[in-house]
Amino acid sequence: MMHISKSIFTAITAVGLLFLAGMVWSAGAPATPTVPKGWKFSLPDGDANAGKTVFLNMKCYSCHAIEIPGEKLPHSRSKGAGPGLSGYGVLPKEYLAESIIKFHAVVAAPGYTVKDGRAAMGEYNHFLTVQEVIDLVAFLKQKPAGPRK
Repeated sequence: MMHISKSIFTAITAVGLLFLAGMVWSAGAPATPTVPKGWKFSLPDGDANAGKTVFLNMKCYSCHAIEIPGEKLPHSRSKGAGPGLSGYGVLPKEYLAESIIKFHAVVAAPGYTVKDGRAAMGEYNHFLTVQEVIDLVAFLKQKPAGPRK
């Protein structure tokens, strides 16, 4: 008959229990996450009136020409540093949001170029909340008011 010392038996038992515990843990561990098929980021709808307030408070008109009914904006001091924003409502919300928060290498405005892979505008992600970006995009996406009668 084989005689196993108590310390060896304890060690074998401990290893066995650790092995079983590892198997139980790994069976309950979540799988590696994957992006669901067909998923695409889409910016939620914002409040255009709140976006107008953001536009005015951030003084975006200092570089970008835009007509806002009922607002008398000062002339741009930067002489067209940025493109006029009338007509930008045709662009996807996500492009507009990215243009605000991140340097971009492709500029939608004809005649505006990118130097060293960056647009001149810079990044505004440190100055605006996510909600302010969403609302600012809603403001830029709104259809201009027709002529007053």
